[in-house]
Amino acid sequence: MRTRTFPGNKNRKGLLMRSLILCLFLSLPAALFAVDISGTVVDERTGEPLVGANVFIENTNVGTATNANGKFFISYTPQGNFNLIVSFIGYKRYSKTFGPGSSTTNLTIKLREDVFQTEAIVVTGIANRRSKAVAEVSVDRVSAESLTETNNYTTLDQLVNGKLAGVQVRASSGNVGAGFRFFVRSGGGLNGNEQPVIYVDGVRVDNAQLRPFFTGGQGLSTLANLNPDEIANIEVLKGPAAAASYGTNGSNGVVLITTKRGRISPGQRAEVHVNYKFTAGSSEQAYKYKKEDFVSADDANAAFVDGSLTQHNVDVSGGNQFLKYFTSYEHRNEDGIMLNNSQTRDNLRANFDIFPSKYLNFSITTGYANSQSSVPQNDNNTRGWLGNTLLFARSYRFTDSLSIAKLLNSSRDNRFIGSFQATWTPIKQFQGKFSIGLDNSDLRWDETLRSDLFYNGVNNGRRQAWVRNNHQITVDLNARYTYHIGSSITATSIVGTQIFNRRNRTAFVGVENFSTPLITDLGAGADVQQKGESKFHSRQAGVFTTHQFTVNNRYFVTLGLRRDYASAIGKNAPSVFYPQASGAVRLDQFNILPATFSLFKLRVAYGETGILPNLTDGVPILWGAESGGYGAGAVPSGLGNVEIKPERVREIEIGFDAEFLRNYSLEFTYYLQRARDSIIGFVNAPSTGKVASTIPINIGQINGSGIETLLQASPFRSRNFGVDISLTNSYQTNEVKDLGGAQPIFDGFDVNVTKEGLRNHEFFQKKVIGAKFNDDGTYAGPELTADRVPLGNPIPSYTGSFSINIHLFRNFNIYALADWATGNKVYNNTKRFAVRFGNNPEYNRLRYQLGLTNTKPAGEDNLTQLTPGSQEYIDAANRIAHLDGNIQSNFIEDADYLKLREISVNYNLMDLVRRLNGTNYVKNLIVGFSARNLYTTTKYSGPDPEINFAGARSLSRGQDFLTLQNPRTFNFFVQIGL
Repeated sequence: MRTRTFPGNKNRKGLLMRSLILCLFLSLPAALFAVDISGTVVDERTGEPLVGANVFIENTNVGTATNANGKFFISYTPQGNFNLIVSFIGYKRYSKTFGPGSSTTNLTIKLREDVFQTEAIVVTGIANRRSKAVAEVSVDRVSAESLTETNNYTTLDQLVNGKLAGVQVRASSGNVGAGFRFFVRSGGGLNGNEQPVIYVDGVRVDNAQLRPFFTGGQGLSTLANLNPDEIANIEVLKGPAAAASYGTNGSNGVVLITTKRGRISPGQRAEVHVNYKFTAGSSEQAYKYKKEDFVSADDANAAFVDGSLTQHNVDVSGGNQFLKYFTSYEHRNEDGIMLNNSQTRDNLRANFDIFPSKYLNFSITTGYANSQSSVPQNDNNTRGWLGNTLLFARSYRFTDSLSIAKLLNSSRDNRFIGSFQATWTPIKQFQGKFSIGLDNSDLRWDETLRSDLFYNGVNNGRRQAWVRNNHQITVDLNARYTYHIGSSITATSIVGTQIFNRRNRTAFVGVENFSTPLITDLGAGADVQQKGESKFHSRQAGVFTTHQFTVNNRYFVTLGLRRDYASAIGKNAPSVFYPQASGAVRLDQFNILPATFSLFKLRVAYGETGILPNLTDGVPILWGAESGGYGAGAVPSGLGNVEIKPERVREIEIGFDAEFLRNYSLEFTYYLQRARDSIIGFVNAPSTGKVASTIPINIGQINGSGIETLLQASPFRSRNFGVDISLTNSYQTNEVKDLGGAQPIFDGFDVNVTKEGLRNHEFFQKKVIGAKFNDDGTYAGPELTADRVPLGNPIPSYTGSFSINIHLFRNFNIYALADWATGNKVYNNTKRFAVRFGNNPEYNRLRYQLGLTNTKPAGEDNLTQLTPGSQEYIDAANRIAHLDGNIQSNFIEDADYLKLREISVNYNLMDLVRRLNGTNYVKNLIVGFSARNLYTTTKYSGPDPEINFAGARSLSRGQDFLTLQNPRTFNFFVQIGL
């Protein structure tokens, strides 16, 4: 039987199918449809479009950046309500929730300027992050990316100095590539080199000054090969209160350097951003030696040359919701203001952020640097230009100018700093992080003294070579979980571990007696003068936990504890724990302050860290190899203490942060530091037979304190005019409380001292009271105090800086920075030796006037001798007593200073590009000029109140002995973005 189909059945089936599809369609949530989100991001006050602002959906990888007109577009498929976030450097973050039916197109988003940077996320511990508005500790940040856009910096110290309250960074000389020293707060404890720990993208990096061969005092900084143009920002945790979670070696603070990363490109297609910067500069002698100070001043000034700088820097960046990348290359040549001082630097960087899923992301940073440097001979050195032109009235008495010019001291360094980080967020409340980083460098240093030239103490030329490999690995692993306690408390608990492993190896050889200057191979030297090698391996590890609590977004508390392990600690030493606790309260949230305050936060923090003993301090007896006529053997070379433990530094800081009158902010911090268990070396009695070295014992104490303030303001802001100012002021002091009965500790030149009751590194000498006279009224020499007396300190008590940034006509920008220091002293050893060797005109005149010599100084034909007993004679005698070159205290001088440190002027030419219809090809075009060390006023009679003849890591501080001054520099740069 056939089945018949009526025409109406077919229609009914089609209608049924369409109805079913319609029902299914209507039952789908509206969130499955893509939503277009578009608009413009502008400055709230001026209405100016903000180019490059980040626009993204919260808790996703979906986002974009605003284009040259401040516009953005995102297509997003939501699953319910979603939060749109807009952020831009220097502005407060914008957040708005959108739901079904909300208007998401043609938005106008106005961002408010963030003078205090309240929205900036700062590091408050090894795994802790908080916005600055709620951070319980003082954390300072240098926005390197914005600074390098309008100025030119060649080294890290230039980028940081003068920008932060409580932190100074001083280059020890004007050498290209010279070492520099951080001065952080009141100096931490008595031990170590008083330097902060430095991290680059989470990798702890080598921060040494290298000086394998004698150069008079200066060496090379291992940080000289960092490229400031690659740095995004620098954060500084200034003491144990903030750095406790970093454990041992954090007592002098932690410096966290973050390099640039890729950014999401505007629009839907992945654009590539190319930026090129060319810099050409020159440097010159900033201080001219004067004939009234040195007979040979003209010869000294003639030894200087004009330096030069050329730098090419190109970077390529971009990204999308799955990958962000930043790559850069730098080539830089710089010649110093004296011969045989130069550096050639090549830097290559590639950073990647990868987002394979919303639960997992990876971050890879890689940086390779190759640098070649040459170091001149100066400072405590008879083979240098200044040593041969400032000591004697007749120049080049030690070494002739040709021999100085041909003496070569050069190095070549290859360095890699890289890291890998994985972040896993399986649920919103939990996050796990793992990172591993490597800092590996290979350096070779060569010294050549030609056999056909004369060098005192060298037999027919000399060649020396030194190689160094430094390999250090940093590993971090931590997990954090955020949860709620009741309805008002949000808590985050973190546990983690950190491991640091370092291996260092050196080898060297030195030979003399070459038959010809044409062959300088090491094997051609007939006499081996020295040879040897060194190797050390150090390990550190720590486990830590921190717990953060937020109560009603008003109260903020952090508690933490870390336990440390290290190979340098004695095997019988007790366990090492470092606690921390901090809290803050936002008073502006209580409606008790005037409406002029948009933020007022009180904070208090306490923390402990330490300074490790020297690597072998925990080894009872260290043996060294010795060879002689009867063969080779071993002799004790060092004595240790199996109970030795780290010096412990405690710090408490209290302060407040305020933002008021819309565009003003003020930060204030007072801190107290207490160091205990400082390691002091004691000498054993000769009868013990253990006299190879001192025995390290934990017994010393030092206290420190200080005040830091930072005022920031943007008093004027309009479409065509704006002014930003910053003012820092700092005070610091310390006092050595206990050396355990040990004798005062002097530097190698018996000038600086560590002594109970005095500030650390105090100048401590017998002082001239006046002149003594014989019975006949003639001068009999200087009269001194019976004992040594404190004469001031080479580390300033008060420091400050003032910067101003002026925006004119939308495209014109002027920036200037001045900084100052008071309570500063410098030992002018150059002048002292010039007096002793007859190169000081005033001293030469006084000697003749007092009858101490019958030879008139050259050019002083009208000079007459004075009558003993007369007032003129007595005055001259008192003056010469204070110029006596045998008395070191005569040359410890006031060295307060004010410097116009930086100035830059730049102009954005994009208006011209638009008129030429070139915006499809050129995205940014800036030309600028910058200068450094333009002007200095100081009480110091020498060339530079900031230099130190013994480099950046010695016990000697604030001593000027034939040391090269910091130059005045000028730079022109052009920056183009494609």
